[in-house]
Amino acid sequence: MVLKKLKGRFSSSKSKMMKNNIRRTESPTSVFSVQEQQQKQQQQESESPPAAEIVIVGAGIVGLVLALALKKHLNITPEVYEQANAFHDDVGAGMGMYPNGLRVIRDIDPNLLKEISEAGYPYMYRRWERHDGTEVAVAEEKVLAGEEDDLMSIGIRRWRLQKVLLQATEDAGIKIHFKKRLEGIKEVDEQHQQTVVQLRFSDGSTRRCKLLLAADGSNSQVRQIVTNAAAADKKQHDRPKLKYTGTQCLMGTSALPRTERGLSLPSSPTSKCHGAFYAVTETEQCFQFHFPVPEVDAKASQGSWGSLTEHVGHEECAALAERLVKDGWDPKYLEPLHHVNKAIKIGFSTLEPPLESFIQGQVALVGDAAHPPVPYLGQGAQQGLEDAGTIALLLKELCLQEEQAKDGNSSKASLCMANLETALELYDKMRVPRTQEMCENGKKWGASQQKRAENEKYNTMREKVIEREVFFHETMPVLLSGVHHDYKDDVAKALEEVCLGALAEGNEYDDYSC
Repeated sequence: MVLKKLKGRFSSSKSKMMKNNIRRTESPTSVFSVQEQQQKQQQQESESPPAAEIVIVGAGIVGLVLALALKKHLNITPEVYEQANAFHDDVGAGMGMYPNGLRVIRDIDPNLLKEISEAGYPYMYRRWERHDGTEVAVAEEKVLAGEEDDLMSIGIRRWRLQKVLLQATEDAGIKIHFKKRLEGIKEVDEQHQQTVVQLRFSDGSTRRCKLLLAADGSNSQVRQIVTNAAAADKKQHDRPKLKYTGTQCLMGTSALPRTERGLSLPSSPTSKCHGAFYAVTETEQCFQFHFPVPEVDAKASQGSWGSLTEHVGHEECAALAERLVKDGWDPKYLEPLHHVNKAIKIGFSTLEPPLESFIQGQVALVGDAAHPPVPYLGQGAQQGLEDAGTIALLLKELCLQEEQAKDGNSSKASLCMANLETALELYDKMRVPRTQEMCENGKKWGASQQKRAENEKYNTMREKVIEREVFFHETMPVLLSGVHHDYKDDVAKALEEVCLGALAEGNEYDDYSC
């Protein structure tokens, strides 16, 4: 554990400028007004609880894993705030979990990984197909896990994964504060000259913390607040914002077993679309149909995006099935539409331009809040889990300090603020390029699948490429840079660079070892 003052090792005028943009600035007109403000602030601080060590905004998949990682690696119990009233069963569709994300969970608790794996269903195979059921190539999914059988890819209902994680947080003593919609944040100075982040919620309550980690999803309120402040000197159209990708998806779950094991990825030149099908249990599967939809048409239907009512879901799926029958789709792709139990329609959006930094002052963005994904390679959630594991380990190695309790028999963990800036800048340096690479890979793969559906000559060529690459690599190589990545290696390398750089500069640190 590194507990030395490394602050400024990667500091830049840009990060300091961004920090100041969300910091409260006041220009009192008299000494009297300054004294009044100080007295008022001291009174408020004496009446409010001490600042939390870490607050997480957002209790989705990434937010819950982040909370568990902090508890595991730092023994710090974060406070988690979620705008939803509660979580419910049988909500949403399915998702894939892959080795690089599962690795983060295993490092928290192998038993937690086992619970999650048992709540899902292993793919076993990955199939590239045509819409009429013709097989292009098949790969064994174990290639992605290497020799780590416990990291096999699985399909899982999103609500089941969230339920397992929520129970784990409760068991760890981490409380989720529901009905907490964030409205504002600012940095304030406490009596002892320590800067903290103050959160303001829609119910009028506030909370202060030393570090705010935002895992509040693609429509992140935290991201909007801090990026608007940082980009105050930019024109509105130059600021990062969600941009529709041109693709709309009808997805859902069906109480119907898969006729063949594995993740199937058909593409159709007759329907000009592509899809994905995978089991989430032995008797239930998830389906996705991706269609190109012009922005003007997407905006017209945007009000209906989200979970569809049972009646509307059945209508839309039946209408699509009728169309696909005429287009020559194999019945194995149509049956899930006839047995749909949950349907969702959504348009995909990414952040344009991508964020150049995920940090501002004592605020860090994590998961979709930092890098909203497209779903085609299944790396969206996995990148968020890598974020969570990375920042937890960096804080452990650079910012963890333990103080002996008054009883002398126990210790209390807290953040060493002297090194927080360095830890966050390392997080930024590691995660921005990594997530941008994965997002770009996802976009390219999705575009390639769509082009297969729209261009016959391209499809003929592309199928030969897929067949050849699966033959030589036992899978598509584009998948490997995602799933084989170990976030711990990144952290170790970054810390080594900090260590060696500090020694090269002749700095001295008590009890410091590399």
